[in-house]
Amino acid sequence: MTTKNFYSLILKDGLRQTKFKNSHLKLISSAEERKRGAIFAYRSKDYMVKARGVALTSMEAIFENQNNFTHWTPNVYRYGSYSDDKRTITRGHAEENLRQINTFYIDFDITSSAEEMTSGDTLTAATDLGFMPTLILKSDKGYQAYFVLSEPAYVTAHSNFKVIKVAKAISQNLRQYFAQTLPVDLTCNHFGIARMPRTDKVEFFHKDYTYSFQEWLDWSMKQSDLPFPSKQPNLTVISGSKGVKQIDEPW
Repeated sequence: MTTKNFYSLILKDGLRQTKFKNSHLKLISSAEERKRGAIFAYRSKDYMVKARGVALTSMEAIFENQNNFTHWTPNVYRYGSYSDDKRTITRGHAEENLRQINTFYIDFDITSSAEEMTSGDTLTAATDLGFMPTLILKSDKGYQAYFVLSEPAYVTAHSNFKVIKVAKAISQNLRQYFAQTLPVDLTCNHFGIARMPRTDKVEFFHKDYTYSFQEWLDWSMKQSDLPFPSKQPNLTVISGSKGVKQIDEPW
């Protein structure tokens, strides 16, 4: 399975197929491409923390640079830009700028030698859940599981951005479910930056394990008995041109 399959399955119709300028692929008419969004990608965790990355608006740009990135935003924003003249500090990764939600994801962080788990533990817990992860990645300190939607959930102004609120509740319930038996990071942003799928990091992938937003909503509405975390979100400072805080510009 190639990385192109991962990216196409996750991003769906969120980006243009070809670069707007200097494309090496067969040109697609503007009418066919229509208006698309943008994602952000970073070459290392250190660059990610400093918001030093690139805004990508096409699948072609991702395929050309995929081996250079370690992190990205799998959910698509309306636009991506930069806050400095050198175009190195990314801007636009705020919840109010989300265009579409493509996936939920969970970080499993093994923070001490006393904690042990494998990707198989995630699959076992998911079997009881009834929703299998589409993708499981190995990370430096654990694993990250993607639960990709079968169709994107679009964020619209006329609905007062309710999709984000509902999706965040689903994501929180999903994390709390796994946190009952596994070491889940309950504090990271629901629709921010995740590890980028790369063949050397993928431990599990099944393209048919995708579910609709409605299926997730129906499940989530039955989860009111799940325990809520007592830990408050960790709002650390993301340094950039002005040291923007996460609480001001959510990641």
